[in-house]
Amino acid sequence: MTSSSKKVAAVSFQQDAWSIAFHPFHSHNQLETTTSSNNSSSEPIAGILLASISLAKLFSGNDNEAYRAFVYEASTAVSSEATTKHVSTTKSNSKNVMAKAARVALADYTMRTLSKLLSTDTNIDSNGVKNNNGHNITLLTMEQAKHHNKHSESSTNSRRLQARKRNLISSMRKKEDVPYVLERTDCYVADNNNINVEGAVLQFFLHVGSHNNTTDQVTPNTTAVQDCLENAIQGVLSKLMTQLSSQECFSHIASVVLQRQLRAMLQPPRNASDTNVNSSSDGTNDNNATKAEKPDDTTSPIQNNNKYLNAVAFIADGSLLPRKSGRSVQPMQSPPAVPFNSPQESEQLTKVVEVYVGEFWRRFLKENDHGAKSTPPSAAATVTLRGMIIPQGVTLIVGGGYHGKSTILQALSYGVYDKVPGDGRELCVTHSDAVSIRAEDGRYVNNVNVSAFINSIPSGKTINGASISSKSDTTKFSTMDASGSTSQAANVIEALECQASALLVDEDVSAANFMARDGRMRAMIMDEPITPLLYRVNGLYLSKEHNTSTVVVVGGVGEWLDVADAVVLMKNYVAYDGLKKARSVSYQFSYGHVQYAGRGVVHRLPWEVKEEKMLREENDDDGGDDMDVDSKKVTTLSPLRRRPLSDCLLSKFRDAAVHMPEGSSSRLWLYSDTSESENDMVDYDEDDGIIDMSKCSQLVGNASEQLYGCGICILWLMQESQRHKDDDIFDLLDRLEDVLEYGGGMNAIFASLLSSTNQATNVPQEMLSMLLSSHTTLDLYDTVGFCYHPRRHEVAMALTRMRGMKFEILPEKPKEVDNSETSEEEAKRLEEESKKKALAELWANRRKRGINR
Repeated sequence: MTSSSKKVAAVSFQQDAWSIAFHPFHSHNQLETTTSSNNSSSEPIAGILLASISLAKLFSGNDNEAYRAFVYEASTAVSSEATTKHVSTTKSNSKNVMAKAARVALADYTMRTLSKLLSTDTNIDSNGVKNNNGHNITLLTMEQAKHHNKHSESSTNSRRLQARKRNLISSMRKKEDVPYVLERTDCYVADNNNINVEGAVLQFFLHVGSHNNTTDQVTPNTTAVQDCLENAIQGVLSKLMTQLSSQECFSHIASVVLQRQLRAMLQPPRNASDTNVNSSSDGTNDNNATKAEKPDDTTSPIQNNNKYLNAVAFIADGSLLPRKSGRSVQPMQSPPAVPFNSPQESEQLTKVVEVYVGEFWRRFLKENDHGAKSTPPSAAATVTLRGMIIPQGVTLIVGGGYHGKSTILQALSYGVYDKVPGDGRELCVTHSDAVSIRAEDGRYVNNVNVSAFINSIPSGKTINGASISSKSDTTKFSTMDASGSTSQAANVIEALECQASALLVDEDVSAANFMARDGRMRAMIMDEPITPLLYRVNGLYLSKEHNTSTVVVVGGVGEWLDVADAVVLMKNYVAYDGLKKARSVSYQFSYGHVQYAGRGVVHRLPWEVKEEKMLREENDDDGGDDMDVDSKKVTTLSPLRRRPLSDCLLSKFRDAAVHMPEGSSSRLWLYSDTSESENDMVDYDEDDGIIDMSKCSQLVGNASEQLYGCGICILWLMQESQRHKDDDIFDLLDRLEDVLEYGGGMNAIFASLLSSTNQATNVPQEMLSMLLSSHTTLDLYDTVGFCYHPRRHEVAMALTRMRGMKFEILPEKPKEVDNSETSEEEAKRLEEESKKKALAELWANRRKRGINR
């Protein structure tokens, strides 16, 4: 046959209930040749296959409840115009929380199943289904295709090649063990109209490769390509359909639904304006039994706001928290691992809760499974759990070395994510906005207000070679190489900038001088610029602006006992309520202590706005000095409003693309692939665009897929910041979250980067054509295969750590007037302010007398 200059055609066809669309690669790196033989002279069939099926058809063999469990209520319909607005239109009622969880879990289970179906020796060897034209078709998940590209070689050494293939199969099986359930780009449930079930469609991508063993040069026509694909995909789809309707699949989904519902019970939404929470003075509910009943409203995940746990986290009895090793995500066998049990007879920490999951999902959660207790028939839609809460406020986790303190904190850190059944931590859930904080020596910081913790640091300025005593302004702190204390201070402020609900801190990986200072060091160093976190945590929680809790693992500094609202005492891997003993110890050692520098009760500084009078000296005719008020400078301890500097985006990061260094799972590099002129390189530094996330402990697995998702989101944020000049980082993250949650997910982000819109088509062939015309998408396929939908906090961490990125400060937004303060509260506040002022004057006079002596 004569050779043809035509390329392999794109095709679309129906395979039983499935819609199949195939789009070939035409030119991009290794993607079109990963499975082609060097001896093949025919055009390879290489590209991306998109398979889609309506959930109504997928679950047609089940009762109506099966597919209804995946459908949003009509009130959640989001118009195409609404997806580009700053506010979300989806209401977070219980039905939709469960539907969202079910969709994510279904997509996760689908890809885990496909990985098993396609991870065979036959498939890896490319000895797949052969059509009449001699083409061997190979189907791989996007993750498998990434590994296949990295391990492919043209060596004829069969022994070495077989070893490579065995290692490849082993590595892919290890990747299946990642226990977190996250939204992903290669499989998802899409909506055509967001209202009825016919619009809910399961879609997934597969990599298609082939080679031809014949010597004929031939380009398959459309019919031949379709014939090849039909033969290759038929058996896979048949087995997949069986698995997706199995008890195992529904149990997998039900477990995730339970986790989402339990997480929604922890505390009211942080943007809720009216949360009638019935809580006691110690920040916990009055009743030991907390019940979330079936909701019949559309504004809250549970029916009655009184039933929130007012907690940062919940750990169910029976949870298996320890991991097999420090490098493994698999649970340790029990024994020797000790299953978690909540403290006995602790009204503050131990709670019994009833979680509403609906009658359909409840039937797949067996009695005594996932910590569930036996329930009466009237509670057929709920799961009863007993466990320990981490209440809002300041919670300490204390105990001796190797008694389980850090194990609990690590479980809380990953509690923001859902897990697969069997992980052991399924019912250890943490509020989704909890953020881990640690020291991060050497990190990049730009224009961060760290004045709450760092004040009046030396500027390093000199005159004629001699140093001068000027001080740097820490309200706009910047550095290329942060110390342990300044980096941890910046991490706290940036977490507050993104409205973190809780800070998770481990003493072992924190800067010692940032955590606390004892009395001897306060006496030794009178002009210490660092105000430790110890003095700020209570004020941070009581602040109306932030209301941020703190969970601290402590084993060496007893002064933390003075500020605790709750204490978890770990002894031999068993948790006890240690608050009573902690208060006794604190009273014994701290009674009679004076206040700290006149600024409040020792270890409990308020988080407040300060007014500083700027004084000016003027000489009058008498020769005396008059101190006149020159101006008032209002400062704040809270984060300043920042946004990426437009000039920086247009110069250093114009046309930037995401790159991941070979072998790295914690670093990104954003730079343009296009050649740059000398004018563009004037202010360019060789480190510009490098993002080091190695100290960000909440990245999952080996982090590469989630980190790459952060990089894609940064490109989108930089693009959107040019459109919305008045938006700060928090506003931009809100816009990002609206698109990710309600506007099409990560594919909408890719569509926006390609066409400057936020709309991603759901027509399979159009979607494939759009994605494969973008180098951003092709780079993703060639680098990590797929990416996870990241949390807003990890996206913000990556953005603020990007070296060379400059941030400008925006004016403060007008604050709403708070008229809720009663006359009695106002009088009490004024009295406290008067006492503080008098005490501050007393300290000033004492210092003056000491200097005069």
